[in-house]
Amino acid sequence: MPDLKLTVLSLRYSSWSMRPWLALTHAGATFATETVELAHMQQQADFSAGTIDLTDVEPTPLADRRALGSVHGLFPVLRVDEVPIHESLAICEYTAEAFPAAGLWPDDPLDRAQARAISCEMVGGFSSMRNQLACHLFGRVPGFVPSAETQADIDRVIELWSACLERSGGPFLFGRFTIADAMYFPVLTRLRTYDIPLAATVADYARALNNLPAVQKLLDVAQYEPRTKIYDDYLRALGGDPDAALPG
Repeated sequence: MPDLKLTVLSLRYSSWSMRPWLALTHAGATFATETVELAHMQQQADFSAGTIDLTDVEPTPLADRRALGSVHGLFPVLRVDEVPIHESLAICEYTAEAFPAAGLWPDDPLDRAQARAISCEMVGGFSSMRNQLACHLFGRVPGFVPSAETQADIDRVIELWSACLERSGGPFLFGRFTIADAMYFPVLTRLRTYDIPLAATVADYARALNNLPAVQKLLDVAQYEPRTKIYDDYLRALGGDPDAALPG
């Protein structure tokens, strides 16, 4: 097997890092995880609009990001015998092909196309939800009320989850765990963090995903990952606690 190294931002917060980490872990891959920290992400930002606004924060220079292992300035990156694969969905695709026994895409061609479609929708959509409901595995913000735009994103997620579960019968979106579930796990964490009620149609799905061994392992690992001040401060600004759900 090739040598695999996944370079990520802190798994406490980085939804894009969580997704391929879950796929690789569920597939049983042996891989090293390297967590990098971007110094400029530690700076304070303006939370007055109810979102994390980084427009006034000088970004970590591209050359510095590349020195940390990035290809085009972003993370995660999977190195396969030192050959880099960037973009979370591309890493998941590689994992599905390298570990076919894991069944990371549905067997049925139509289901497989639908799983890819909703995975791509996650990559390209839901910008309001991503901005307002910043990902934070262990934080909790009781009684948070999302904006109308964010609520519309949430409604769309629940709609597509419900449709997939009705078609497949569960417990996951396409019966067994697939890349589609890995792509949407960070959405589930966001809903939990910000105290967003779950529709009854997806409650069993949420339990199944939370109880997945790869997810439980992620929670075990993430509690020791580096903190990023801006994300903890954002939750505090909303009246939340960034450590509310830490194990123990």
